[in-house]
Amino acid sequence: MADLPSSSASKSTATQSAGANTGLGGWIRHAVIRRIRSYWRAVLQDILTVALAFETVGALRFLDRSPFPLSTVIQLAGPSLLIGVMYAIISYAYGIHRRLWRYGSLRELKQLLMAELTLVPFVAALVLLRVYPFSTVPRSVALGGLLLFPPYLAGIKILPRLYHSLVAAHTPAPVAEPRTRVLIAGAGQAAATLSQRLLASGANGYEVVGYVDDDESKWNRGLSGKPVFGPIEWIPDIVARNSVEMVAIALPSAGPERISEIIALCQTTNVNIKIQPSLHDTFGVNAQSGYLRDVDVADLIGRDVVALESDDTARLISGKTVLVTGAAGSIGSELCRQVARLRPQRLIALDNNETGLFDLVEGLIRDGIPRETLVSRIGDITDADALDEIFRQARPDVVFHAAAYKHVPLLEEHPRQAARTNVLGTYYLCRAAQLYGVSRFIFISSDKAADPVNVLGESKRMGELIVQSMSQADATKKTLFSAVRFGNVIGSRGSVVPTFERQIAAGGPVTVTDPGVTRYFMTIPEACGLVLLSATMADQSSLFLLDMGEPVKIADLATKMIRLKGLRINQDIALVFTGLRPGEKMHEALTATGEHLERTRFPKILQVVDMPNPPTPELLTQWMGEFAEKAAQVDAPALRTLMTTCVSEYSAARTPASAVEQSASMRAR
Repeated sequence: MADLPSSSASKSTATQSAGANTGLGGWIRHAVIRRIRSYWRAVLQDILTVALAFETVGALRFLDRSPFPLSTVIQLAGPSLLIGVMYAIISYAYGIHRRLWRYGSLRELKQLLMAELTLVPFVAALVLLRVYPFSTVPRSVALGGLLLFPPYLAGIKILPRLYHSLVAAHTPAPVAEPRTRVLIAGAGQAAATLSQRLLASGANGYEVVGYVDDDESKWNRGLSGKPVFGPIEWIPDIVARNSVEMVAIALPSAGPERISEIIALCQTTNVNIKIQPSLHDTFGVNAQSGYLRDVDVADLIGRDVVALESDDTARLISGKTVLVTGAAGSIGSELCRQVARLRPQRLIALDNNETGLFDLVEGLIRDGIPRETLVSRIGDITDADALDEIFRQARPDVVFHAAAYKHVPLLEEHPRQAARTNVLGTYYLCRAAQLYGVSRFIFISSDKAADPVNVLGESKRMGELIVQSMSQADATKKTLFSAVRFGNVIGSRGSVVPTFERQIAAGGPVTVTDPGVTRYFMTIPEACGLVLLSATMADQSSLFLLDMGEPVKIADLATKMIRLKGLRINQDIALVFTGLRPGEKMHEALTATGEHLERTRFPKILQVVDMPNPPTPELLTQWMGEFAEKAAQVDAPALRTLMTTCVSEYSAARTPASAVEQSASMRAR
């Protein structure tokens, strides 16, 4: 009985077989045969089209002869087909066969022209040098063929797009879904692209009425078969005359202020308003809508968009261990997202909100952040022992401290919670950072810390003083402490914007404290991006101020948000003024009395200088002992008094208008 092959022999045979499959034979199957199956129709079409062009010229060349020299024309078929094969090879090298010509554009036509021009010198050389079988091709036929085959090919390539465009244009909209009549603000490339998409989705309910544009040279001309009526300021009149139901803004070069003005103009009518987003915003948007998005509050405010990418932030974060406190909050979660994209060695997300922390980490993983770089820690910054354990185990290099209570009226009623979290929690974090050699500690402050008149402002100002004092106490200067001060962020849990949205959704009333009250606003991504940039500039005890732009009247913001939903104030929904709540100001200051601003290398970041001297380390230790004692005694009035006493520049009667003027002056320089 023959011996059975051993297990090792079987594995060897299988390995050899697998090697053969991945060798030359595998390459032929996957790289050659697969491509032939995918592209043979396109290659054959190109060969026959080029040959037909040369045959057509040959037939025309001898058309006036009698009898017609059919045999001569047939003799040209061989060279014509060879020229077609040559073009197919060149075309394949340019990737022409891989194009989806149904969606072809000028870019594809340019590639087609480049392939055609590459063929010309080869054909010319073969004909002029009389290389067989091109010696029988008359020079006039060669020249005519070279001139005729480009339009032949272009026509063949464009036919699919032309066919689908004609079908879409002549497809009637369903009777049950009447088309939405759209006026496009803009008459450039973006508007043309948007128009084509809307026309292509005409069966789904869109009809482009025309365009408006401030470029006078475009007026009374046509774009995609529709008229350019005139300037943008004509929108209300055009809407009325043409029964327009939606205005789509397609002006990528327009600044935020101009977009805000156009939205305000549209809001004088009853149309729905949409915006064509930038390219990076279109992913995930329904293509059936023509890549349009709803207008959001950031559009209404009209803040300038600034570039936040910097090699400095990448160097600060990449390969480091970064701790973010308050990671489940509005600012903290966005800081985590931006930090994670900079490839830290580890990102530690600390929060006492279990559900929010879980959602944050799962969202980061869905965004492609490696799970092994993410560490979620459920904890409270008021627990000094827990913080010590986190710092001892994780050894963070950079700390962003965003954990805080921030609702003004609530903290007026609960000063003990403000003292425990915003004051003692910040102190415990700074102490741990110093003890375990954190290289940078960035404290997220608030504009309410400037000449504070409420518990939130006082507690945030205490945080700034703690950071500055701890910096003085660090003899080794291993830890660079800094603070960043800014105002309201759109969409945060403490912002008025979500409140207005809920009130509008509920049918009102929309409540505003006072007709004249103003606040500063910026978007959450912008604020966090600027915080990261400021961290790269921090030296000992730096205090930075983000340029918040111009203050916004809250009543005007509420009015725009109501009109954005197509509602009429005091007809469809009520706008009610309730009066200032405890601790609220009419106008926020960005700098305290005596503070001055200096520009930095980043246009949207200012540095506060000429600050009052912070408390000495000994005095700070004494203060923190008193805060801990009063908090343990649940003595809220005593805590409020202690905060007011510690914040040396606090004065309820002070009106820091000069600080607002100073900030505006700095922006104008």
